Amino acid sequence: MILNKSIPWLLTLFLVSCTDNGNMKTVKDYISIHNAHDIEGSLKYFNPDAVFELKGVWTKQGLADIGGLEEFDAVMNSHLEIKNIRASADTVYCKIVENNNWFSTLGINDLVHDPVIFVIGDNKIKHIIAYPDQETSQAIEAAIGRIFEWSQKNGDSTIFRLLPNGEFQYSTEAGVQWKALFESMQV
Repeated sequence: MILNKSIPWLLTLFLVSCTDNGNMKTVKDYISIHNAHDIEGSLKYFNPDAVFELKGVWTKQGLADIGGLEEFDAVMNSHLEIKNIRASADTVYCKIVENNNWFSTLGINDLVHDPVIFVIGDNKIKHIIAYPDQETSQAIEAAIGRIFEWSQKNGDSTIFRLLPNGEFQYSTEAGVQWKALFESMQV
């Protein structure tokens, strides 16, 4: 009799664990496609009205905004490494270490976002909340400060076009313009 009462509970536990594994697979597959710089493929992992928050920095909503992020990351050769992944119901938690040419050009490696929270529904990403760690936030602020110093010293106004109203722009065009600015800074 005790076994019969346990069966529904065990079945529920099994179904929840399968869902969690499916959600973790969705996140891992997305990271893999992102790292391959397959922009169209990456966007297929997102719900059309998905929200992506870099906590305390910006919020992007919808495929157009997220597509701009994917385009920029492709130009900058972004690579994401997922660590400490775990799931509960519709939510996947992990740590992500990011490297890309924007950061490496400025001498920054291993930007850490911990935690990163993915909310999944119908095998699509509905919401991402990434928390940059304090060291990452400080490194980015210092890098932007160095770029502004160089711009002021060299009379180059490119930075103001790339950061209108102090807000970072994400697109293929913005990525190409950042690369050109970095080339100018190397001279």
